[in-house]
Amino acid sequence: MRLTHHQPTPTETHRLRHWIANWIGANWLWHARILSATETSATQARRSGPCVPIHLLKPAFPSLAEDAEARGIEFDIEIDSHGVREDRVRGVPHMGQGLFGAPQAEMRITNLSASSPLRNPENTGALAIFVFRPGPGPDSPKCRIWICRNPAETDVAGDLIGPVEPGFPVPWGPG
Repeated sequence: MRLTHHQPTPTETHRLRHWIANWIGANWLWHARILSATETSATQARRSGPCVPIHLLKPAFPSLAEDAEARGIEFDIEIDSHGVREDRVRGVPHMGQGLFGAPQAEMRITNLSASSPLRNPENTGALAIFVFRPGPGPDSPKCRIWICRNPAETDVAGDLIGPVEPGFPVPWGPG
C-alpha cells in the first residue's frame, strides 16, 4: 500500500486562513503550543487550562509589570475556531518547567466553562494558537484563540509559524 500526503483544499482551511490574515497585523502577540492532557482536563487535573509565559503577556497586560503576577489577571477570550466566547477567564500565576527543566513563570488560563474547547480532552495534542492584543484597546476580547481541528489546519498553521513540538511552546510576533 502506498501512502500519499493529503493536500488540503482551500475550502478545508478557508476559515483558518482568514483568521490568520485578520489577526496577523496590528502587532498582536502570538503564542502556539500543543495542548497537553493536563491542560485539557484529560488527566482530571484540579486546575486545568493552558499556560502562557508571563513575559509574553506583559505587553498585552501592562498591570503585570506592576507585580500583578502575585494576584493574576482577568480577561475575555474568543475561541474563534469553535465560535465560543468566554468572559472573565483568569490568568493564575504558575511556575512551570521551561526548556530543559528550568523553571519558567507562566500564567495558567483558568475559570473556563465546563464546555470550553480548551478543556475538552479530545483536543489533547491539538495545536492551539493564542493571539493577544497589546496594551489598552477597545472592549473586544484581549485574547483570540484557534484550536486546530484537523491535520490540514495544523499544516497551514505550521507553514506560518514553523514546527511546534509538545512541551516547547512557540512565541511569535513583534518585538
